[in-house]
Amino acid sequence: MADYEQLKSRLDAHEIILLDGAIGTQLQHMRAPMNNQAWAAAALDTHPFTVRRLHENYIRAGVDVITTNTYSAGRHNLEPLGLGDRFEELNLRAVMLAQDARNACAEERPIYVAGSVSNFGLLAGAEPEWKQFVRSGTFLPGRSETSDAQAKDNLREQAEVLAEAGVDLLLAEATGSTEQRHWTIEACVSTGLPVWAGFKCRLDDNAQLKVGYRSGDDFESSIDDLLALGPDVVTIFHSNVAATSAALPVMQKHWKGPIGLYPDADRSDYVATYRDSKTDTEVQPQAYVDITRKWVDQGVQIIGGCCGFEIEYIRPLRSALPTRLPSS
Repeated sequence: MADYEQLKSRLDAHEIILLDGAIGTQLQHMRAPMNNQAWAAAALDTHPFTVRRLHENYIRAGVDVITTNTYSAGRHNLEPLGLGDRFEELNLRAVMLAQDARNACAEERPIYVAGSVSNFGLLAGAEPEWKQFVRSGTFLPGRSETSDAQAKDNLREQAEVLAEAGVDLLLAEATGSTEQRHWTIEACVSTGLPVWAGFKCRLDDNAQLKVGYRSGDDFESSIDDLLALGPDVVTIFHSNVAATSAALPVMQKHWKGPIGLYPDADRSDYVATYRDSKTDTEVQPQAYVDITRKWVDQGVQIIGGCCGFEIEYIRPLRSALPTRLPSS
């Protein structure tokens, strides 16, 4: 059993912590079915042992932190599949699969289980353009809009279930608007567990950093209010490499604690279909090693990957990255 205080001590000692890579797209490559309503969470129902094997593979690749397959397992994602009454069961299963993988192959090395909570599938609090996109049927067809109050309840409910199931920390992985990110971080912090708050960003046509997929919110101006919610670590995640690199110095102006980066491979297919498993990134595993070395040189302590950056990208990092931040 890992102890977060031990992980915090390692962060305080400026150690480099390795987070796992993609969960959903890795499950795609392992031939678990994706679902337009609940994406990778559907595998908790149909392919639980594939999910466990995914965690085992990442542990054997040398990571320190594994992430539960709950990014898209909120009640609002499971109800359209007729799985609403199994919401708690499937989230508990996700935690237990990660814990079982840790018990099976971690040996004496401490492995920490991070519970993922996200706004995936929520229209409440979304930007008007995104709501119109969803309602058009292009994405998540048939999705009914939840109220703001129900959205907050769903996020808090999932955070509490994961906390009670025994995760070591929570990842607040909001990809949408500033408002959705606020709800997600707030729900996670309310459990009393350590929280790693995720910030998705993008570079617009004028090379300006914006929040989420489509939001017009300025990235930097949204940071301080969210940091005031009390996360233990901040991360930039599910953003392409260029946006992640651009966001790092901006975040460092506002946050002096540990920073993690786990970008995505800038896939162009997964949002549209959730079936194809093609990764069309130009960043190859060795290039990713070089990129992450530069981030570590800039003070990043936690390195991992998101959609498209899978185990072949993570495996080389254990030996390629230094064990601690440079003294400078």
